[in-house]
Amino acid sequence: MDWELLFGGEYDYFDLPDLTPELNQREAARMVKLGGLTPGMTLLDAPCGHGRHANVLASQGYSVVGVDRDERFLAMAAEEAREMGVDVDYRRVDLREMSFDSEFDAAVSWYSSFGYFDDETDRDILSRYRRALRPGGIFLLDMHSPYRHIPSVLANHEMHVDVLRRGEDMAIDIQELDAVASRYYAEKITIRNSVVERARYNVRMFTAPEILEWFRTAGFSEAYVTDEHGGTFTVSSRRLVVHGTA
Repeated sequence: MDWELLFGGEYDYFDLPDLTPELNQREAARMVKLGGLTPGMTLLDAPCGHGRHANVLASQGYSVVGVDRDERFLAMAAEEAREMGVDVDYRRVDLREMSFDSEFDAAVSWYSSFGYFDDETDRDILSRYRRALRPGGIFLLDMHSPYRHIPSVLANHEMHVDVLRRGEDMAIDIQELDAVASRYYAEKITIRNSVVERARYNVRMFTAPEILEWFRTAGFSEAYVTDEHGGTFTVSSRRLVVHGTA
């Protein structure tokens, strides 16, 4: 996983312009609705990235701890929190090393931030989310639908390709699905000012029964899936959201 290349200056240039304050507000509102969250709750945002959800939720009266492995993102998050006049407890923590114990009423993992390690490691991370919650606490896990890119893969020589343009510059995301491993192997190629950079990553895809079994094994007492709006998850859904109860 080329983390530094994926989330460095090229990420700021190509991806950040689309992550608008309006989008952040809408996604935070979706978390509140799907999780039945109420102001005053203690909330874990992991990974929190550059704080685009944590700061919004803190402004609405939630007590938020945001963790991420990227010091640069954490600095960006803290700076925005200062500008917004909100208080968020930002900490540099790798998901694989989270050690919270019954500290939160709710936790969120948003924007396809789960499934980037081997299965054993990802199962352990899921159990760490579970341990972070108080009894009855809620965990919301948001990810791509496993069916989202399959029509494109079948139509384009077993590859799904996304192209993003910024003027004369371009970011190309090429994904190939390993059906046996249920994992997308991807390469992101950026061309900016005629300089080409390549970053590789891979991410696990889950069917609903499989991720629900993972939640049960991790110790959640209840778990169910919906689409991103809280409706029935179908093969046409863009997102898969798992609702787990500690």
